[in-house]
Amino acid sequence: FQLRSANLHSDMDYHLLRAKVIVIFGGSSGIGQKIAEIADKYGAQVFSFSRTLSQTDIADKVAVKEALQQVYNRTQHIDYVVNTAAILTKEPLLSMQQSTINQMIRTNYDGMVNVAIESYPYLKESKGQLLLYTSSSYTRGRAFYSIYSSTKAAAVNFMQALAQEWEPAEIRINVINPERTKTPMRLMNFGNEPETTLLSSEEVANISLQTLL
Repeated sequence: FQLRSANLHSDMDYHLLRAKVIVIFGGSSGIGQKIAEIADKYGAQVFSFSRTLSQTDIADKVAVKEALQQVYNRTQHIDYVVNTAAILTKEPLLSMQQSTINQMIRTNYDGMVNVAIESYPYLKESKGQLLLYTSSSYTRGRAFYSIYSSTKAAAVNFMQALAQEWEPAEIRINVINPERTKTPMRLMNFGNEPETTLLSSEEVANISLQTLL
């Protein structure tokens, strides 16, 4: 789903979130944090994991497995898994440290794969949904963030493949493309931009929850 401001209208009843169990990877800031805040307000059980919140690095498959198991042990079911965790470093490829390249690939791609694999048994049981995120750069690689752009193109292809592969298990999988959104990650890489040119994290969070419902 590609978001533009004209799409941001809905009469969805958020009270349907009551008692739903939502696991968010990357929930410490930006879109993930807003999803957590709104869902919690309407009575969902929200569990957020990130490197800053819980020292959970989605590049570590064992850490993802332990996070999901921890939630399931408390709730006995998981309805939705949301992965907003990503790294963007805006820099020419030839001047980028190999460690930075590896970190982006491990988080943006390997981490996404880890979340999907470890979420499968829980979402199969609940007939739930996996929600991922891409970027407007997925359709055309952007200079100075080639690694980020290519991992976000991979997210779309990955979702399309898994949606078909996991259809017999009745697991829904979607990718949100929020276009340009005001988040701490974007601010760090692009500086201050006119507010009218950006979506807010809250707007994207609302569409994300409407998609889950």
